[in-house]
Amino acid sequence: MKRMNPGYLSFLLLSITYILVFFGWENQIIQEVSRKTILVFMLVWSLFLFIDIPLFNTYVNLSYLIMLLTSTYIYLSQKTRFISFHSLTFMIFFSTLYVLFQQLYFMDPMFIIYHPTVDAAIVLAMLTAVLVKSSLEQFAVITIGIILGDFILSYFTLYHLPTQLGTFELYDIWMLTFIICRFISETVSKAYQTFKQYFIKIRS
Repeated sequence: MKRMNPGYLSFLLLSITYILVFFGWENQIIQEVSRKTILVFMLVWSLFLFIDIPLFNTYVNLSYLIMLLTSTYIYLSQKTRFISFHSLTFMIFFSTLYVLFQQLYFMDPMFIIYHPTVDAAIVLAMLTAVLVKSSLEQFAVITIGIILGDFILSYFTLYHLPTQLGTFELYDIWMLTFIICRFISETVSKAYQTFKQYFIKIRS
């Protein structure tokens, strides 16, 4: 298994995302919101990374709260009940898979192909890209799914109280999953549009 310091992936992916947004590629990340909105979220999330607040017997990272509040607002803002129900069921499915991956790696390292974070992120991203179409909905599903899975692990499976909600390990898999998901979605979409235009030209 390749060793990777917690937070290393988050830093790299966050830097790449800043560059993409500054150079006008924000639509490749999330299509339904403006560049200003994306930058504000990223800036606030970055500033709160090293601030923890005590909550009962738990320490909660402020960036964790920002993720939770933002994704919850996105979920509640969905237009139809069908879309909301679809998102909710997939979030539960997503969080269950997240817990399953973490438990398998915890019980037996032989299940690790490359790295626990990378392995889980690729599988979860592929499923999300296939089953969830909207980039904003993908963000909400991945964020809430990972937070719910982390909550289950923290309180019912791995750790003793007090625990930490919002760690660099969680941010690594969260950002990597979302970036891979968006890459798959955009690649498939561009390929589909290219083939569609090609066949239209052939027919005409």
